[in-house]
Amino acid sequence: MYKLVVVVVKFFVKLFWGLEVEGLENIPKERGAVVAANHTTWFDPVAIIIALDRPIHFMGKAELFKIPVLRWFLAKMHVFPVRRGLADRDAIREAQNLVSSGELLGIFPEGTRNKSEEDLLPLRGGAALISLKTGVPVIPVIITGVKPMRFRKPVKVTIGSSIDLGGPKRANKQEVAQASEIIGEQFSALIRRNN
Repeated sequence: MYKLVVVVVKFFVKLFWGLEVEGLENIPKERGAVVAANHTTWFDPVAIIIALDRPIHFMGKAELFKIPVLRWFLAKMHVFPVRRGLADRDAIREAQNLVSSGELLGIFPEGTRNKSEEDLLPLRGGAALISLKTGVPVIPVIITGVKPMRFRKPVKVTIGSSIDLGGPKRANKQEVAQASEIIGEQFSALIRRNN
């Protein structure tokens, strides 16, 4: 079902807006990775899903999983629940298991939607923590052209170079903060390149 939904959505996005993907070669073909992206609209996960050649998993707020039909659909689309505002150890464990087994994990380190495509909110440590604990790279991604979405104005997904944060290791708060700064610097470089 995942592949079918991706094909259909990609067709309509290309038809009505257009889709530009730059840097697809930076996504590993088989290895697990944390795909860390900016977050300006609800459409961002969709943009990433249709831009990549591989399936990707996302966390979704736990409240969505209380609706049976939505829970079923989200599971088919590789979304798993996270309790926001808490240190959800089950969700972090699931994320680590996924990337350790060679899957891609999508994370929005800003933690919430940002009104600006030019500036970043302070990054939270989830992407850095998972990368440090598992040793998988972080792939920075910037999505533009979705705010607002205009007819025949393409959605652009820019994929940056892989960031190796040096894991696997047990990381303290300072190491997670430093790693998040590195990710933020790469985000900023990609944003400057797209403006």
